[in-house]
Amino acid sequence: MLESLIGMYHRHQKYLIAFIGVCLLGWFLTPYVHIFLGLKLGLIVGWFNYWLLMRRTQAMTKALAENRNFYGIGTVARMGSVLLATIIATQLPEYFHVYSMLIGLGIAYAVIFLDFMLYSLYRRKKLTKREG
Repeated sequence: MLESLIGMYHRHQKYLIAFIGVCLLGWFLTPYVHIFLGLKLGLIVGWFNYWLLMRRTQAMTKALAENRNFYGIGTVARMGSVLLATIIATQLPEYFHVYSMLIGLGIAYAVIFLDFMLYSLYRRKKLTKREG
């Protein structure tokens, strides 16, 4: 199970890198620099939060397999990184657009959700094909 989580994380990494590349293109090629910088800030913080969650999930899985105690999944650290990104965006509005930073935070979770939905449909189609 842990291997499939790691594979899923690597697949999501590719999508997030593509989104960051789109933000870089928008930053260099359009006059909406602060919007794309806000998106990029949100994407990077969302990606960091996802990475942190994956590390804590791996540690929790290993602790449960070894019958050890496990404390927390890093919620405070993830909330703190979002708070820090919000402070940066609100203190430097000429560089970062606050609302696009929030959208960037949500893109990481949207990638996870959409990939889960598409992969579920793919597995269901594959299972029905095998049965029929």
